[in-house]
Amino acid sequence: MFDLLLTGGLVVTPAGAERLDLAIKDGKIAALALAGTTPLDSAARVIDVTGKLVVPGGVDPHVHTNSVLPTAAESGIKCFGADRVSEGAIYGGTTTLVDFAHWQPGDDLEDSFQRKAAEWNGQTYTDFALHGTFKEPEVPFEVLEQIPDAVANGHGSYKVWMTNTTPTRPHQKTDLGTMWGIMEQTAAAGAMLAVHAEDDDIVMYSYKRLKRAGTIGIDHMHHAHNVLSERLSFQRAITLARHVGAAIYLMHVSANDGIRAIRDARGEGAPIYGEILPHYAYFSAENYREPHGAIYHTYPSLKDADDRDDMWPALIDGTLSTLATDGVCTDFDVKTRGNTIYDATGGHAGVEMRMAVAYTEGVADRGLELTRFVDLTSANAAKILGLYPRKGAIAVGSDADLAVLDTNVDRRVTAADLHEADYSPWEGYRARAWNTLTILRGEVMVEDGTLLLGPRGELQKQRVSSDVLNRPAC
Repeated sequence: MFDLLLTGGLVVTPAGAERLDLAIKDGKIAALALAGTTPLDSAARVIDVTGKLVVPGGVDPHVHTNSVLPTAAESGIKCFGADRVSEGAIYGGTTTLVDFAHWQPGDDLEDSFQRKAAEWNGQTYTDFALHGTFKEPEVPFEVLEQIPDAVANGHGSYKVWMTNTTPTRPHQKTDLGTMWGIMEQTAAAGAMLAVHAEDDDIVMYSYKRLKRAGTIGIDHMHHAHNVLSERLSFQRAITLARHVGAAIYLMHVSANDGIRAIRDARGEGAPIYGEILPHYAYFSAENYREPHGAIYHTYPSLKDADDRDDMWPALIDGTLSTLATDGVCTDFDVKTRGNTIYDATGGHAGVEMRMAVAYTEGVADRGLELTRFVDLTSANAAKILGLYPRKGAIAVGSDADLAVLDTNVDRRVTAADLHEADYSPWEGYRARAWNTLTILRGEVMVEDGTLLLGPRGELQKQRVSSDVLNRPAC
């Protein structure tokens, strides 16, 4: 007897999209069969999803929770925690989020993972994983040498920043030498290294130039976090990775120069992966000029329209691998508390809208194949971060994490429709898909716009495959 049977839906498996019955037992996908061929009395509950699209629950590889906002460090204001962010995610059809565990001086590396996991345990509606991160000016060799043990414990991804981002933020930059050492450890241990790539010298000098010119409004943000910075930093990160033989994941690609650097490296067989955010593929620096233009901002920055317009083609042709959010969720008053290049709050509420935007922009507007839609919203992130095929696939034996999308809608989005914050940069957006059913490890979490169960997410262990680590596999 199955626990749950979904019938009649268009189900996207790694083999393609087909009308299938999907049976679940003990939190796993137990069987797939042609639609209508599974006896209805073989399951404790049957849900008819005829006319709907059934895809793996989304995997967002880049969110931040419960952290003091760097531009509000003096006040101690934090972004929302795992409860609020995961609630938005589960409503939107995302079932796995990946946050950041910051190493602190005096910690063993495992301490940082345990401390961050404690903030998620009992609070999250989604499953979660954690990138280990290094933000301190000095990272002792003995800590770097703990990376192999941490990887063996299931912590398969790490992150560094190549810039302090603004002149007023707390230190977070990893110097190139230490980055080299971290890469050596991640490569040897079979882990993925994520990189926030901006050239710190260019960024900091740009801030000085803009301040001297008196042009520090947020509408000049793309001149501080500029295309030259992306070009130089991507070249350095990729060069270092190729020297070491390391796989790297370049977060929030924002300019076509970054796209070109990734395309060239992948063309030569290097395991280089690129991530974009939906708002880089939809908004541009012109949106900073709007009233409350800060709602569109995260770092590095929005760029010009031609950079924006290159994002979806690069996702579709396989140059870029994932669609993440860099979610840093706050309410409107916090998000708009600053309006200059010095005090603007980065990140915004976008986790809940990610799946709908991806379908609308990709499938409905550009003819993206449904298997590629799954790649961008779940499968590729799961592969790059060592969660696949437990996550990111509809296959027998995979976790029964599912999103059921109504793709026959034409809906104008309002902030009142959403659950992350009291505003949305997607206010007024015309969505051509809307999530109607979310299942996490076999349990129906959201049905017809109602959250049915409390927090029950679990920390996921990561094991990155050798295929992903040694060539551009996705």
